[in-house]
Amino acid sequence: MKNRLRKVVNFFAFNLLFFALYLNFIHKDNSNDFANAGTHAPTYTGTVPVQNNAGVMTEKPTVEVAKK
Repeated sequence: MKNRLRKVVNFFAFNLLFFALYLNFIHKDNSNDFANAGTHAPTYTGTVPVQNNAGVMTEKPTVEVAKK
C-alpha cells in the first residue's frame, strides 16, 4: 500500500513539474505582453507627478526632546 501511494504521489509531482515548466517557458501570456500593447498609457494612474516642487517642502520638521 505504501509503495502504491508513493507511485501515485510521484506521478502527480512529475506532472505538476512539467505543467510548471510549460507555463514558464512554452505558454505565451498575452496579458503582460508590452510589445502588443495598443496604447501607451501608464499602468498606474492614481497620482500626478510633481513638476515644480518648490512649495512642497518649505518647512523643516522639528524634533522635540523630552527633558526629565
